[in-house]
Amino acid sequence: MSEHMVEFVFPGGPVYQLKAKDISETGVGVIVRPDSKFLNLIQIGQEMNVKLLSPKGSRHMQGTYRARIAHITALEEGKFKNHKLVALELMAKTSS
Repeated sequence: MSEHMVEFVFPGGPVYQLKAKDISETGVGVIVRPDSKFLNLIQIGQEMNVKLLSPKGSRHMQGTYRARIAHITALEEGKFKNHKLVALELMAKTSS
């Protein structure tokens, strides 16, 4: 793996691994295609467990966290123009 990713697992549904952006100790953003079915499975304020995946040798955080969706924003410029940024508030680490 060459990029930081966030893994989402939905009960009885698919597993999504999405590119991480703007990683901090309290939050992380993920980039989502505007036509992704993932957007139909989430809503602002929703809480879930997510797994942060980092490339080998990275100093960034990894492990499973309890997270809340803080906002979903359309990106209007840059490399990911027309994609969505889903911002997650990391509330607590649940495992390594």
